[in-house]
Amino acid sequence: MQKISIAAAVIAATMLSACADMKVTPNPMVSDTRIATAEGSMADAVRWELGMKGIRGLTVSVKDGEVTLKGSVATGRELAEAAKTAQAVPGVRAVIPDVDVKG
Repeated sequence: MQKISIAAAVIAATMLSACADMKVTPNPMVSDTRIATAEGSMADAVRWELGMKGIRGLTVSVKDGEVTLKGSVATGRELAEAAKTAQAVPGVRAVIPDVDVKG
């Protein structure tokens, strides 16, 4: 019994000394040094959803739950799909399209 207690003490001491040597490096909340905000997260969600639908060429900005889409799309149908996709993201109150339709 005493041998088990000594072995357990040695293992515990080894683990504690290993933990003492560990260094914690804080990870930024957002990789590009932006401050993560609800609006930034919403814009990221809209960008993600647009990308999943294959809609390219638009920039996304958010203020007070209003999403502004800027850029250009190939067709009116693509613009409608972009607006519908952005509106479906939770928290979006309105979509403001500032988009040129090429064709």
